[in-house]
Amino acid sequence: MMLTGMAAAKSFVIGVEEIDYYPLHRCVNGGFSGYGRDLLDAFAKQSGYSFTYLPLPVSRLFHTFLNDNSIDFKYPDNPRWQVDLKKGKDILYSSPVINVVEGLLVRPESVDQLSEASLKSIVIMRGFTPWPFDQDMRQKINDGTIRVYQEDSFGSVIALGMTGHYDAIYASPVVINYYLDVVVRKPGALVFDKKLPFESNDFFLSTIRQGGVVKQFNEFLAKNQPLIMALKRKYRLTDKAAQ
Repeated sequence: MMLTGMAAAKSFVIGVEEIDYYPLHRCVNGGFSGYGRDLLDAFAKQSGYSFTYLPLPVSRLFHTFLNDNSIDFKYPDNPRWQVDLKKGKDILYSSPVINVVEGLLVRPESVDQLSEASLKSIVIMRGFTPWPFDQDMRQKINDGTIRVYQEDSFGSVIALGMTGHYDAIYASPVVINYYLDVVVRKPGALVFDKKLPFESNDFFLSTIRQGGVVKQFNEFLAKNQPLIMALKRKYRLTDKAAQ
């Protein structure tokens, strides 16, 4: 009985986003892959843990993580995401797993041509929030002055962005550049516009009940920088590639 309990204590469920945000992370047909998977697997191997990855749609993942004991951890997470849903919940976040730039990408002919005042339409992934926008821009979104179109896949987000019927798409340029370069082989079809609002976003591992494991994970991150840099190079996530 004791051995069974110990084994159970070393097995955990990590809720992950059921989206294709590769090379950061990707869930296709129930399989989880990408930089996040490799890093978490490396930690599990060093620590003697067994991780099961549970893919869920972005919004549903938040609700399940916060209200259902079936999930031990959520990845990725950020203290600023879904703040209203998290009220009253005691959530512990790890050290940053990776820093990701997220902002607006436009067709090449529109680079430096748009401003916050002239922006009229944005395409985003369902469940995502364009955080870099100031209060004035968020008000424009709320009252419909800036129209936000939500899609269920980044393939659809990118396809709509390439039509020219929308001003911009919101995502990480690392993800979009990978998709354009490798998947559809149309490099440069959308371009990160640094004159429009963007920000640097940290991805964290979060938990409500497994604080001890998160502490171990933080130690793993601090002590394994060569491994982390090797994984970033593998997935084209070095600082230079991410800009």
